[in-house]
Amino acid sequence: MREQAFRWLEQDVLVLDTEATGLGEDAQLIEVAVMTLSGRVLLDTLVRPGIAVPREATLIHGLTDAHLAQAPRFPEVFATLWPLLRGRTVLAYGMAFDYRLLAHNARLHGQALPPELERETPPVQLVDGTRLHCLMQLYAHFWQEPSLDSRSQDGWRRKSLAMAARQQGVVVQETHRALPDCRLKAALVQALAGEAPATWQGLQALAG
Repeated sequence: MREQAFRWLEQDVLVLDTEATGLGEDAQLIEVAVMTLSGRVLLDTLVRPGIAVPREATLIHGLTDAHLAQAPRFPEVFATLWPLLRGRTVLAYGMAFDYRLLAHNARLHGQALPPELERETPPVQLVDGTRLHCLMQLYAHFWQEPSLDSRSQDGWRRKSLAMAARQQGVVVQETHRALPDCRLKAALVQALAGEAPATWQGLQALAG
Protein backbone atom coordinates (compact mmCIF):
# COMPACT_ATOMS: atom_id res chain seq x y z
CA MET A 1 0.00 0.00 0.00
CA ARG A 2 2.84 2.39 0.82
CA GLU A 3 4.42 1.91 -2.60
CA GLN A 4 1.08 2.34 -4.35
CA ALA A 5 0.30 5.49 -2.37
CA PHE A 6 3.73 6.87 -3.27
CA ARG A 7 3.13 6.15 -6.99
CA TRP A 8 -0.23 7.90 -6.83
CA LEU A 9 1.42 10.96 -5.33
CA GLU A 10 4.08 10.94 -8.04
CA GLN A 11 1.39 10.70 -10.73
CA ASP A 12 -0.77 13.33 -8.99
CA VAL A 13 -3.88 11.23 -9.55
CA LEU A 14 -7.41 12.50 -8.99
CA VAL A 15 -9.59 12.32 -5.90
CA LEU A 16 -13.39 12.28 -6.21
CA ASP A 17 -16.12 12.82 -3.64
CA THR A 18 -19.88 13.08 -3.92
CA GLU A 19 -22.82 13.90 -1.68
CA ALA A 20 -26.33 12.67 -2.40
CA THR A 21 -29.98 12.68 -1.41
CA GLY A 22 -29.47 9.29 0.23
CA LEU A 23 -27.68 5.96 0.02
CA GLY A 24 -30.22 3.99 -1.99
CA GLU A 25 -30.18 2.91 -5.62
CA ASP A 26 -32.33 5.90 -6.59
CA ALA A 27 -30.24 8.57 -4.80
CA GLN A 28 -29.52 11.75 -6.72
CA LEU A 29 -26.27 13.71 -6.80
CA ILE A 30 -26.27 17.04 -4.93
CA GLU A 31 -22.55 17.85 -4.65
CA VAL A 32 -19.36 16.72 -6.35
CA ALA A 33 -15.70 17.69 -6.08
CA VAL A 34 -12.57 16.60 -7.93
CA MET A 35 -9.02 17.55 -7.02
CA THR A 36 -5.51 16.28 -7.60
CA LEU A 37 -3.53 14.68 -4.79
CA SER A 38 -1.31 17.76 -4.81
CA GLY A 39 -4.34 19.86 -3.88
CA ARG A 40 -5.38 21.50 -7.15
CA VAL A 41 -9.18 21.80 -7.16
CA LEU A 42 -10.62 20.96 -10.59
CA LEU A 43 -14.31 20.93 -9.71
CA ASP A 44 -16.36 21.85 -6.65
CA THR A 45 -20.05 22.35 -7.24
CA LEU A 46 -23.50 21.79 -5.84
CA VAL A 47 -26.01 19.99 -8.06
CA ARG A 48 -29.76 20.61 -8.09
CA PRO A 49 -31.57 17.25 -7.94
CA GLY A 50 -35.01 16.43 -9.26
CA ILE A 51 -36.31 15.47 -5.83
CA ALA A 52 -36.38 17.04 -2.38
CA VAL A 53 -33.45 16.36 -0.06
CA PRO A 54 -34.65 14.10 2.78
CA ARG A 55 -34.14 15.38 6.31
CA GLU A 56 -32.02 12.36 7.24
CA ALA A 57 -29.61 13.19 4.41
CA THR A 58 -29.44 16.83 5.47
CA LEU A 59 -28.47 15.69 8.97
CA ILE A 60 -25.35 14.10 7.45
CA HIS A 61 -24.08 16.74 5.02
CA GLY A 62 -26.07 19.82 6.03
CA LEU A 63 -27.38 20.53 2.52
CA THR A 64 -31.03 21.53 2.05
CA ASP A 65 -33.29 22.30 -0.89
CA ALA A 66 -32.60 25.99 -0.29
CA HIS A 67 -28.84 25.46 -0.70
CA LEU A 68 -29.43 23.73 -4.04
CA ALA A 69 -32.14 25.95 -5.50
CA GLN A 70 -29.77 27.87 -7.81
CA ALA A 71 -27.29 25.05 -8.46
CA PRO A 72 -26.79 23.63 -11.97
CA ARG A 73 -28.59 20.44 -12.97
CA PHE A 74 -26.76 17.14 -13.46
CA PRO A 75 -26.32 17.32 -17.27
CA GLU A 76 -24.45 20.61 -17.00
CA VAL A 77 -22.23 19.29 -14.21
CA PHE A 78 -21.63 15.95 -15.96
CA ALA A 79 -20.46 17.78 -19.09
CA THR A 80 -17.65 19.25 -16.99
CA LEU A 81 -17.06 16.30 -14.67
CA TRP A 82 -16.47 13.42 -17.02
CA PRO A 83 -13.87 15.11 -19.25
CA LEU A 84 -11.87 15.68 -16.05
CA LEU A 85 -12.03 11.98 -15.12
CA ARG A 86 -11.70 10.46 -18.59
CA GLY A 87 -8.56 8.37 -18.96
CA ARG A 88 -7.33 9.19 -15.45
CA THR A 89 -6.73 7.22 -12.26
CA VAL A 90 -9.42 8.28 -9.79
CA LEU A 91 -9.57 7.57 -6.05
CA ALA A 92 -12.73 7.57 -3.95
CA TYR A 93 -13.59 6.20 -0.52
CA GLY A 94 -16.45 3.80 -1.13
CA MET A 95 -16.08 3.91 -4.91
CA ALA A 96 -18.99 1.51 -5.44
CA PHE A 97 -21.39 4.16 -4.13
CA ASP A 98 -19.89 7.04 -6.14
CA TYR A 99 -19.81 4.97 -9.32
CA ARG A 100 -23.38 3.75 -8.87
CA LEU A 101 -24.56 7.28 -8.06
CA LEU A 102 -22.98 8.80 -11.17
CA ALA A 103 -24.21 5.96 -13.40
CA HIS A 104 -27.78 6.25 -12.08
CA ASN A 105 -27.88 10.02 -12.47
CA ALA A 106 -26.48 9.76 -15.98
CA ARG A 107 -29.23 7.29 -16.91
CA LEU A 108 -31.88 9.60 -15.43
CA HIS A 109 -30.82 12.23 -17.95
CA GLY A 110 -30.43 9.98 -20.97
CA GLN A 111 -26.66 9.70 -20.66
CA ALA A 112 -24.30 6.89 -19.71
CA LEU A 113 -20.87 6.25 -18.27
CA PRO A 114 -18.41 4.45 -20.54
CA PRO A 115 -18.76 0.64 -20.33
CA GLU A 116 -16.55 -1.36 -18.00
CA LEU A 117 -13.84 -3.67 -19.26
CA GLU A 118 -14.06 -7.26 -18.05
CA ARG A 119 -12.05 -7.65 -14.85
CA GLU A 120 -11.36 -10.15 -12.10
CA THR A 121 -9.90 -7.76 -9.54
CA PRO A 122 -10.21 -4.04 -8.74
CA PRO A 123 -9.93 -1.30 -9.88
CA VAL A 124 -12.94 -0.64 -12.08
CA GLN A 125 -11.55 0.00 -15.56
CA LEU A 126 -13.64 1.70 -18.24
CA VAL A 127 -13.18 1.48 -21.97
CA ASP A 128 -12.13 5.14 -22.13
CA GLY A 129 -9.09 4.38 -19.95
CA THR A 130 -10.54 5.65 -16.67
CA ARG A 131 -9.44 3.62 -13.62
CA LEU A 132 -11.54 3.87 -10.46
CA HIS A 133 -9.89 2.78 -7.20
CA CYS A 134 -11.70 2.30 -3.88
CA LEU A 135 -9.59 3.62 -1.02
CA MET A 136 -11.93 2.06 1.54
CA GLN A 137 -11.30 -1.43 0.20
CA LEU A 138 -7.58 -0.87 -0.21
CA TYR A 139 -7.29 0.57 3.29
CA ALA A 140 -9.13 -2.41 4.80
CA HIS A 141 -6.63 -4.77 3.17
CA PHE A 142 -3.75 -2.63 4.43
CA TRP A 143 -5.05 -2.12 7.99
CA GLN A 144 -6.01 -5.81 8.30
CA GLU A 145 -8.40 -5.70 11.23
CA PRO A 146 -10.54 -8.87 11.16
CA SER A 147 -14.19 -8.26 10.38
CA LEU A 148 -16.92 -9.59 12.66
CA ASP A 149 -19.41 -9.37 9.80
CA SER A 150 -20.00 -12.77 8.24
CA ARG A 151 -20.99 -11.03 4.99
CA SER A 152 -17.47 -9.63 4.53
CA GLN A 153 -16.05 -11.05 1.32
CA ASP A 154 -12.39 -10.64 2.25
CA GLY A 155 -12.54 -10.86 6.05
CA TRP A 156 -11.27 -7.32 6.72
CA ARG A 157 -13.23 -4.65 8.56
CA ARG A 158 -14.09 -1.49 6.63
CA LYS A 159 -13.39 1.86 8.29
CA SER A 160 -15.03 5.22 7.75
CA LEU A 161 -12.88 7.85 6.04
CA ALA A 162 -12.61 9.84 9.26
CA MET A 163 -11.59 6.77 11.27
CA ALA A 164 -8.97 5.71 8.72
CA ALA A 165 -7.53 9.23 8.69
CA ARG A 166 -7.33 9.36 12.49
CA GLN A 167 -5.64 5.96 12.57
CA GLN A 168 -2.91 7.42 10.36
CA GLY A 169 -2.50 10.57 12.45
CA VAL A 170 -4.42 12.89 10.13
CA VAL A 171 -6.34 15.72 11.81
CA VAL A 172 -10.03 15.43 10.91
CA GLN A 173 -12.10 18.61 10.81
CA GLU A 174 -15.10 19.09 8.51
CA THR A 175 -16.50 15.91 6.92
CA HIS A 176 -19.41 14.89 4.70
CA ARG A 177 -18.95 17.74 2.24
CA ALA A 178 -17.39 16.95 -1.10
CA LEU A 179 -14.28 19.15 -1.15
CA PRO A 180 -13.29 18.69 2.52
CA ASP A 181 -13.63 14.93 2.04
CA CYS A 182 -11.43 15.09 -1.07
CA ARG A 183 -8.79 16.87 0.98
CA LEU A 184 -9.10 14.28 3.74
CA LYS A 185 -8.59 11.45 1.25
CA ALA A 186 -5.51 13.19 -0.15
CA ALA A 187 -4.12 13.57 3.37
CA LEU A 188 -4.77 9.87 4.03
CA VAL A 189 -2.87 8.87 0.88
CA GLN A 190 0.02 11.13 1.91
CA ALA A 191 0.09 9.48 5.34
CA LEU A 192 0.06 6.00 3.82
CA ALA A 193 3.03 6.95 1.65
CA GLY A 194 4.99 7.97 4.75
CA GLU A 195 7.81 6.13 6.48
CA ALA A 196 5.79 3.95 8.84
CA PRO A 197 2.01 4.02 8.39
CA ALA A 198 0.14 2.44 11.29
CA THR A 199 -1.49 -1.01 11.04
CA TRP A 200 -3.98 -2.83 13.27
CA GLN A 201 -1.51 -5.64 13.92
CA GLY A 202 1.16 -3.13 14.87
CA LEU A 203 -1.15 -1.47 17.38
CA GLN A 204 -2.09 -4.86 18.82
CA ALA A 205 1.59 -5.68 19.28
CA LEU A 206 2.15 -2.40 21.13
CA ALA A 207 -0.89 -3.00 23.32
CA GLY A 208 0.20 -6.52 24.14
